[in-house]
Amino acid sequence: MTNVLVTGAAGFIGFHLVSELVKKDVMVYALVEKTDDIGKKKLLNVSPKIMTIDNFELMLKNFACYPSFDCIFHLATVGVNPTFNDIKLFCDVNIKMACQLIDFAKHNQTKLFVNFGSCFEYGDHGNVLLTEDMDCRPESLYAVSKNASTNLSMCYAQKQGVNLITVRPFGVFGEGEGLSRLAPSVIRSCLHNEVVKTTAGEQIRDFVNVKDVVKAIIALAESKYDPYEIYNICSDNPIKVKDFILEIINTCKFDQSLIDFGGIPYRDNEAMVFAGNNKKLQSVINYPFPKDHRSGILDIYKSIKYRYHA
Repeated sequence: MTNVLVTGAAGFIGFHLVSELVKKDVMVYALVEKTDDIGKKKLLNVSPKIMTIDNFELMLKNFACYPSFDCIFHLATVGVNPTFNDIKLFCDVNIKMACQLIDFAKHNQTKLFVNFGSCFEYGDHGNVLLTEDMDCRPESLYAVSKNASTNLSMCYAQKQGVNLITVRPFGVFGEGEGLSRLAPSVIRSCLHNEVVKTTAGEQIRDFVNVKDVVKAIIALAESKYDPYEIYNICSDNPIKVKDFILEIINTCKFDQSLIDFGGIPYRDNEAMVFAGNNKKLQSVINYPFPKDHRSGILDIYKSIKYRYHA
């Protein structure tokens, strides 16, 4: 790849994707929100060569001003927080924006459009690993909007003659993750010697280091993939939440007595198994996902200890 466009470039996954592409000497055009000055600065600290774009509508009109992209990675999204309920933004960002970008990709003669879906599109299927051929049972507004985008984008891209694949990342964690998320919240509390109340931790998840997620997706984009297909981005290494927390404790050398397993109840309608099968992905790229989480845990630990002065 020589030139790529990344939307949502200043987000958690987007930033790591841009950073990895820069390491590969790819020229990155990064779409960010107009008011996100912090995000722009963060990206330019990765490389001053990154071309930041903060006017989406102007970009759509001026497609001829850009090189023909080898790939558009579409990560921009809203509504992951379950309290978010702005239907207009769900429709405008999670659904309409993808179709507008497909039109842009057609005019730009983009070689590949990588649409970022969500593992939450699947919903709860009981005690089985989730596969791409399963029917989707999305429950939240966010998951419903992402599933609508997946279906509409796939169909529209075919009609427009735009090469497209959809990726569904699972359990992404690592450096730069929001401090309220599981691993950072456990690490930050333990660094302050605070007791961490958790559920009993019997839920099964697939936690994947964001650095492996972006490397696997880039490898997929450069592979002999099947167009108009969906690929789970997961390690196929399901683990109980309790065991993941204990791995955090052991890796960071915290006192295990700081964890109060069972201190809070499970959420209503908690999916006890929410992890993916990655055989379809591995049949294409055979990516060496690690079997432990040590590297991602240490990245978070160092970031919080030194950057946030825990």
